[in-house]
Amino acid sequence: MKKQWLALFAIIPIAVAVILFQSSGQISSSTNHGMASDNTPTYTTTTNTQNTQSIPGQESMNDMQENVPVSTTSDGITLKFAAQPEIYQYGLASIKMNITDATSNVRLSHVDWAIAVKDPQGNVFYKTTTAHSHVGIMNFGVAFPVAGNNTVSVTTSSIGTAMMGLEPTPKGRTHTMLSGSLKGFKTDPLNNFGARTFEFPVYVEAQNSAPSIESTSGSSNVQTAPIDITHTISGENNGTSVNVELQSRANVVTGSPSTFVITLTKASDNSMITHPDLQLTAQISNYTISKSAALKGEPTIHGAIHGHTGVMTWSPTFPAAGKYTVSINMSPSTLSNYDWGYATTQFDVFVSDTNGASNTAQEQSPNTVNILGLESPFFVPNVLNVKAGTTVTFVNTDATGHTVTSVKPGTTDPDGTFDSGLLSVKKNTFSFKFDTPGTYEYICSVHTHMRGTIIVS
Repeated sequence: MKKQWLALFAIIPIAVAVILFQSSGQISSSTNHGMASDNTPTYTTTTNTQNTQSIPGQESMNDMQENVPVSTTSDGITLKFAAQPEIYQYGLASIKMNITDATSNVRLSHVDWAIAVKDPQGNVFYKTTTAHSHVGIMNFGVAFPVAGNNTVSVTTSSIGTAMMGLEPTPKGRTHTMLSGSLKGFKTDPLNNFGARTFEFPVYVEAQNSAPSIESTSGSSNVQTAPIDITHTISGENNGTSVNVELQSRANVVTGSPSTFVITLTKASDNSMITHPDLQLTAQISNYTISKSAALKGEPTIHGAIHGHTGVMTWSPTFPAAGKYTVSINMSPSTLSNYDWGYATTQFDVFVSDTNGASNTAQEQSPNTVNILGLESPFFVPNVLNVKAGTTVTFVNTDATGHTVTSVKPGTTDPDGTFDSGLLSVKKNTFSFKFDTPGTYEYICSVHTHMRGTIIVS
């Protein structure tokens, strides 16, 4: 009996840590500003004036390596990060983040997030470039397929005077929420911080065996072409209906991220729905590989997959072949141009073994620059050398709208040489002939931290 009690006392600290993490709801600054009150984890705090940083912060306890909350500051912006304390390989794990103004320790409204999760070898197995937090909180869940030291890479961007070709209303821009509410945008100070990139370690314990996934068989489950499916669904509000289009950029195969583009339009006239919030879940049988934050509250307070222009991207990795269910819950944000209330739909996605299916993604053509999005290196190649008289084609491979705008050296001031206008999913290419030798710097005028260079000789 004495040994049993000693064993019980040994596991109590771990159990308490897990319970506290789960009950915290969302990460919060020690001063309770924002949309909800919560318990505050104890953070390992670091400060760095560079825009990109990698933060240590793992501790060992009772032979079980646990993830501890980390808070880091970069040039006036603080990101608080908490991974589930104990994460096991293949299990769905919770990631919770919180972005604040470093001086006031107050959360920021309306921030865009590009999130990539990488295994110990640096391979990306989950990604989205269209996450958005209305009140400074970003939560999501993902299953880690590889044990060891994984990484969550995050690029956060403020909403300034331009947004995907739209003119954002004052309430849709990034503010420091001193008032504690989005309704205080008229008095809360603007915080156009630009962009910050952070990396955080996540330790994953090995499992003895992979989860049992029943892979359906037969030719009907082989995806022989990219997916392009549209569902028309009724909204919660009377007389409303929404078109939900799910497209894949290539054949959906196991072992590497499959990028999906989700587009929402009004069923009545096929016009784009602006600023929808989505929760995306991918699962097979009862095994979930990824799940974004639930659409709770008005506005959605835990973060969402969000489409400023109605277009969103999401890139999960499927561990085994078979039929997966992709569930999409959707609701309008306070900035949307269409109020359907709430709606949900499900898509069947057939995933093929890598060896049994060809990927239709094409190699990049010469004299072409691909626009990747908010994450470095932004443009590929980031520096392109060409001869005078060469026509260069820019291709937006991201679902987020971007521009290619020439600027004066070292600035974000347009010089008038070329400007693509907004490149979207529907109109995603721009070409320009470089006749005169020289160095041409360019940016995305929507996300001015995105920079590239063309060198003409």
